[in-house]
Amino acid sequence: MENFRLFLGLKLSKAAIEYLSCKMTSLSGSLSFRNWTHPSDLHVTLHFLGETPASRVRDIGDAAAGAAAETSRFVLTLTEPGTFGPPSAPCVLWCGLAEPAAPGGALAALHAALGARLCASGFATEARPFRAHVTLARGGAAGFSTAAMAKAWHIGCATPLPLAAQPDSAPQGHPAWAAEGCTLFRTRLGQRPSYEPIGDFPFGH
Repeated sequence: MENFRLFLGLKLSKAAIEYLSCKMTSLSGSLSFRNWTHPSDLHVTLHFLGETPASRVRDIGDAAAGAAAETSRFVLTLTEPGTFGPPSAPCVLWCGLAEPAAPGGALAALHAALGARLCASGFATEARPFRAHVTLARGGAAGFSTAAMAKAWHIGCATPLPLAAQPDSAPQGHPAWAAEGCTLFRTRLGQRPSYEPIGDFPFGH
């Protein structure tokens, strides 16, 4: 039986991808992470499902469609960089997210709703707390410097949208976009880009 390596997530807007691509170019000159995310693979992970029988893709889609139908569109804002792992040699570099209109609200609620529906369908979800972010790089960066990260982050890369084009609830100077649905991605190991969208589930209103 064929297995797919799957996860549910949110796509970024074109402008947000361009902004983070610029940031990664700046950061990669100062930070020694081994693997930088391909711009086409930038996303927000909601639930990692791992190796899944192809026959169960429909069940995941049903769970995602149900949760999405009960979710309203919401605005997400890219914030500042951070890391996971030991401070001197972190394993993951990421960009944080905020919800200007409802801090800790819609995104966390969507994550919970998806988790409940997935569990009800027999899928195991991750036990660790949900921390919304966009992964920029992986692979231990020996001699990592928070100061170097901050300096590289603030070089160039202006907000990709003029203020008039930003969602109304977005704070000035922070790239933002309206999330309009969630996506089921398939990971194709050994390829770049690695993440193939195989199902889109629009929010209900």
